[in-house]
Amino acid sequence: MNVTELARRLKMTTKELLELLPELGFDIGRRAIKIDSRLVDKIISAVESHRKKQRLAQAEKKVKEIKLHDDEQQSDREPSEKVIKIPEIIIVKDLAEKMGLPVTKVIAELMKNGVMSSLNERIDFTTASIIGEDLGFKVEHMSEEESQSLAEATTHQKLKDILAQNKTDHLIDRAPVVVVMGHVDHGKTKLLDAIRKTNIIDQEAGGITQHIGAYQVIKQDKLITFLDTPGHEAFKSMRSRGSKIADVAIIVVAADDGLKPQTLEVIDLIQKENIPFVVAINKIDKEGADVDRVKKELSEINLIPEDWGGKVVCASISAKEGKGIEDLLDMVLLVADLEELKSDATVPAVGTIIEAHVDKSTGPLATVLVQAGTLKIGDLVIVGQVTGKIRVLQDWSGQEVSEAGPSMPVKIIGLKETPQVGDILEVTEDKKKIKELSKRSGYKKEERVAGVKSQAASESADDSAEALNLNLVLKSDVLGSQEAILEALAHYDDPEVKLNVIKKGLGNVTDADVLDAQSAGGLVVAFHVKNLPSAEELARDKGVKILYFEIIYKLLEDIEARLKQLLKPEVIRTQLGKMQVLAIFKTEKKAQIVGGKILEGKVRSATKVKVLRGGEVIAIGDLTELRSGKEIVDEMVEGGEAGLKFVGEPIIAENDTLEIYQEETKERAIKKT
Repeated sequence: MNVTELARRLKMTTKELLELLPELGFDIGRRAIKIDSRLVDKIISAVESHRKKQRLAQAEKKVKEIKLHDDEQQSDREPSEKVIKIPEIIIVKDLAEKMGLPVTKVIAELMKNGVMSSLNERIDFTTASIIGEDLGFKVEHMSEEESQSLAEATTHQKLKDILAQNKTDHLIDRAPVVVVMGHVDHGKTKLLDAIRKTNIIDQEAGGITQHIGAYQVIKQDKLITFLDTPGHEAFKSMRSRGSKIADVAIIVVAADDGLKPQTLEVIDLIQKENIPFVVAINKIDKEGADVDRVKKELSEINLIPEDWGGKVVCASISAKEGKGIEDLLDMVLLVADLEELKSDATVPAVGTIIEAHVDKSTGPLATVLVQAGTLKIGDLVIVGQVTGKIRVLQDWSGQEVSEAGPSMPVKIIGLKETPQVGDILEVTEDKKKIKELSKRSGYKKEERVAGVKSQAASESADDSAEALNLNLVLKSDVLGSQEAILEALAHYDDPEVKLNVIKKGLGNVTDADVLDAQSAGGLVVAFHVKNLPSAEELARDKGVKILYFEIIYKLLEDIEARLKQLLKPEVIRTQLGKMQVLAIFKTEKKAQIVGGKILEGKVRSATKVKVLRGGEVIAIGDLTELRSGKEIVDEMVEGGEAGLKFVGEPIIAENDTLEIYQEETKERAIKKT
């Protein structure tokens, strides 16, 4: 790159740049015209760091001047440096709130740094940290786990606050929302099949539920809303989300398998959320089924079944044969009645997004569980940072409806962008707020990330020069799947092999995805999506692989296998013995036949040989044949004399020492957290 062009990017003169570079440790000469492209990013980073230090130094001078001033100025002093933690992206007013400063002061500081923003504008961590330090704060990066936990807690509390505002004189009974949870393959979807007299399991690849589904059934003239959450370990976050919007839980446990880690996990989630639950002991028709064993395991974790003198409601069922289903539903309704579930259908609708994806014909499409009010066609809505106007409502069976009341799940069409799963939907008449959000929507439609866990984590990969990288461009059909895949991939944490998701997005694979994968030397992973014809042709031309998956564990197995291929196998060497060369019988182009005395240990055929002369290794080869006299033998021990055939560089001489050893390679497992 030209020096002039780089100076222009850094908003400084060429002369200033050339004078500054030696101070920053870049010796390119004061008359240089071009800069090595490999240094450009390092120079930009160094200059920005230098500028930040200068700003801090100037701010420090101002503080000292205030301290030397009249005592009357004491009340105007800036607060001492405080530490605040913020996520990768933060809204200006939230940053001001964390600092305990007026939002106008933060906006003014942003303007000083050339950033024009409103109080609802989003800024990235780098910008926020510079502003924070200018205002006397030490800004630290919030981990992804902390950020997600904070977001979930904030959303959960916001929903509680909104629902608490229901008009007490308009409350009506509503259908219970029931979440079906449990270990993979314990029969959750089969149970829903039996309840709904349908067979959606055939629609799910491999019989595994890939998304949260919401369905409604009628029992005793009462509606019940069911949420089906995936059981695969990768869907932990989706199961957690499902538990937070449910009124009653059904924990499915296979009678022939008992309590499993994921069963214990969902029990913990349900207890934390204080959700009443019923245990459905499934597969009682199978050989080896033991209902009492399951009840005993429940008792061991202090969940005593009712028929054992406790309070835990248990129902023995066979989802496959339809046994016990009616009794289970009766128990669910009984538990729900004790909760006295009511809601106000007259307030502006409020709900939670339980699924979202992009449809090629209709655009952004989301499933919302309405929790209060009535959602109608034509309503203006805000969903997190996304806005829209409801154009179409569809119930769980795909039938169009004109409105949806409390506890009803509906698909909505009319959002301008795809919302986040777990976001709160609110109906509003504030067109000004809609307009403001619309201006800044799409801030990060397709986020680029430097690694699976976080940018900071990926930067640490640079510390290991020998680390190999597997770079992925991830495209999926829905946000729920994307979150689950990223969560699963984050567990691969091997110091020798780095897994980087360089780009993630929703929808079909495009030309841009292929080019991004090519530039990173990576591949494209497509989950439940296809590709544009032009992208497939481009991938062939550029030699980029596009991997297609319908089942998440198949995707994870493939990625783990590719990481293993990058990982060098472990070499295990076993020392057998030493031999002193006494005679050279024959020398060929790539082999020698020599004789000698075994000094220690033993010599065995089909092993490796290290040739030492004066204590230094001069050659390594293979021992392919061992003889005692004229007889071919497999092994000779210490004190004996033997002849051997050495295959390798023929440089063995008399009095050389041969070290005999066995070598085997062992496939190594990828380390996980």
